Amino acid sequence: MKTPVIKESKWWLVPLFAATLALSACDSSSEGVAVDGGENVDGTDGTDGTDGTDGTDGTDGTDGTDGTDGTDGTEGTDGTDGTDSAAASRVIVTALASDFSSGGVEIYNTSEPFDGQTGLNPGVSDTIVRTFEDRYFVIRRFQSDSIAAYSVDDSSSVIFESSTNDGNVDESSNPHDMAFVDSAKGYLMRYGSSKIWQVNPSATDASQFKTGEIDISAYDADGVPEATRGLVVGDKLFVFMQRLDGFAPALPGVVAVFNTANGVEIDTGTSAEFNGIELPAFNPWEISFDEATNTIFVAAAGDFGAFDGSRDPAFTGGIITVDTEDYSTNLLIDDTAETGRMMGVEVIDANNAFLISQQSFGSSNVVKFDPNTGAIINSAFGGISGVDVRDLATGPAGNLWVAIGDAVNPGIVVLNPADGSQVGATLPTTLVPAGLNFVQ
Repeated sequence: MKTPVIKESKWWLVPLFAATLALSACDSSSEGVAVDGGENVDGTDGTDGTDGTDGTDGTDGTDGTDGTDGTDGTEGTDGTDGTDSAAASRVIVTALASDFSSGGVEIYNTSEPFDGQTGLNPGVSDTIVRTFEDRYFVIRRFQSDSIAAYSVDDSSSVIFESSTNDGNVDESSNPHDMAFVDSAKGYLMRYGSSKIWQVNPSATDASQFKTGEIDISAYDADGVPEATRGLVVGDKLFVFMQRLDGFAPALPGVVAVFNTANGVEIDTGTSAEFNGIELPAFNPWEISFDEATNTIFVAAAGDFGAFDGSRDPAFTGGIITVDTEDYSTNLLIDDTAETGRMMGVEVIDANNAFLISQQSFGSSNVVKFDPNTGAIINSAFGGISGVDVRDLATGPAGNLWVAIGDAVNPGIVVLNPADGSQVGATLPTTLVPAGLNFVQ
């Protein structure tokens, strides 16, 4: 390992918004004080079965698709002809109270009328959810330091729950993200620790969960480089680290790359100081992977400034690309006061890429950009401007799902990525939607 850059020490996660800090002691992650959440349990979207001539047998939702005269299609329980018509798909919503006092999970079918369950897995607001196969994992962060696994089809019964702290360490591990290789191997990014965990996503009790660990202490002088996001591409694990000094992003973000077969770090040959990749921006926040080009898109938030005004905000972020084969990087879009902060990114295909541009806390735009050149195509895509955009995700039918954190009318809007037109009705959520995951 090459010698790391030296900076002042700090170990714990810091919130980036004053309201979030005061109410939930959360961190500087993109979900702030939220969870990422779920999908509906049963394909109860039989409403499309009303088109079938004899819709009473529409249990597979195949009879009610094109019929125009049917009046009896009341039993099309599996009909998924709606906003996103992938069979039996559900969206797992990370949900939180508008005042950040609590959080939970909501699960909905991805077709109208969006039948679902709310009030699931209640807990702190500083939570994120990740999904794999038929499970979802509720990851509770700073000072909660736990992970619980649930079946999407039985969200009321926990499969296992485990602390994410090391047994001999009192400090908060602050788990931030989970990335998956297969049903037997995954990785847990721990923001407040010098090590990420290798884990077993199929564990049935806590003793089976942790299977190993990977040391990332060389990326920060204090040994804790704030690992915030992880992604598995082929046989490589990419770990994104913020490298904060107290509340400040003191050094550019970095990406370490590991061989998933043996856990050995790969020397990317891009830095004279360490094996990993130094990013051309500060504070990596969210990521999106474009499989067609083997490129990771990174939204870096830059410096929010000090809460007490002792440090001014700085636009040191942007949209970055990382080539997963040759490890080259590019600052595709540089953030400015005019563009706003880059708080999220979602790449659907070679022509459709989107970012969350934040002008101030609670006021953001959805921006469409060219993923090849970075050129801005539409700065208020779908007419979404000046609202609290919490997350972007690609739905099962290739549409853009947008989580809107309105305190009075929270919900999810589905947009056609080509022209920004709304697809179907708005999905109303009970709490503020802060993160979106999909499962079949």
